[in-house]
Amino acid sequence: MKGKMLMRVRKYIFTKAAVHFLLGSIVLFPYNSDAEVIEKIVAVVNGEIITLSELREISVPYLEKMKLKFSLDNNKEQIREIEKRILDQLIDEKLVNQEADRLKIEITEKEVDVAIRDVMDNNNVTKSQFEQILHEEGINFEKYRDQLKNQIKKMRLLDQEIKSKVQVAEKEIEEYYKEHIDSFNSPPEIRLQQILLMIPPKASEQEIDQIRKKAEEIEQKIREGGDFTAMVKLYSQDSSAAMGGDMGVFRQGELLPALNDVAFSLGVGEASSLIQTPKGFHIIKVLDKRERQKMAKEERWNEIENTLYNKKVEDKFKQWVKELRKRSYIKINL
Repeated sequence: MKGKMLMRVRKYIFTKAAVHFLLGSIVLFPYNSDAEVIEKIVAVVNGEIITLSELREISVPYLEKMKLKFSLDNNKEQIREIEKRILDQLIDEKLVNQEADRLKIEITEKEVDVAIRDVMDNNNVTKSQFEQILHEEGINFEKYRDQLKNQIKKMRLLDQEIKSKVQVAEKEIEEYYKEHIDSFNSPPEIRLQQILLMIPPKASEQEIDQIRKKAEEIEQKIREGGDFTAMVKLYSQDSSAAMGGDMGVFRQGELLPALNDVAFSLGVGEASSLIQTPKGFHIIKVLDKRERQKMAKEERWNEIENTLYNKKVEDKFKQWVKELRKRSYIKINL
């Protein structure tokens, strides 16, 4: 529970406020680091500085995580490129903070208290439990409050300067629906029953022929009216045999290619001919089938509107930050 809750703590100010793109995908809450960093100015933004220690406070734990997740090596150029990207986002953050201050956007301590209470209520934890989780991750509670306050300020700025100026027309929703109609349709589904005679690893051609002949005999019995479920119990070597050969429900494309095309060409209650795959010899029967269902535009209206709205907000924000950069003094020394 703590792991999931911590993720919400870290992401709350981005996801709840819909401003995850403010800092990009790689700027995280700073971690404590024992590494000694020489205090060096890596950027100046309209007279405000960003130090190397501020950069490393974020880049070091991020790089450590990337090394574990993607086997990132110690290539200096690669590390430098990542740090440049993080610094770029810190500059954008600084610019946004400065603009919020210029517009005199103020956030009260009570608003921060309410936001923290939301986090605790949503995760069903007390204040002491919340502080303990932050402590275990090396996050100081007061520092968290400050960061949260800054993010609420950015959310307010976003509402004022970006969101209030974004609208989605009905025509845009209509066009998006037409262009993406396939993605809004419910794909066909099929429920299958199977008899499988498996081919053992390293089986000889003679052994495979013997298995094939046995499978053909079973197929013939089914053609002559033999009960499919009874045949499953007698002969199938698949794990589904314990459930009468019921394989469950599959969408188009989820089965092995050799099975998929045959399965979706059959009608309900119809059994296939013998199908060979690397796994063995299959005979499948369709227990139930649901054709592709077209979902009405009205059913997805809000979803489409939100998708278009969020995309417009993100694009407008990126352009807005670009304009901020143009009229700002920025010096990078990394």
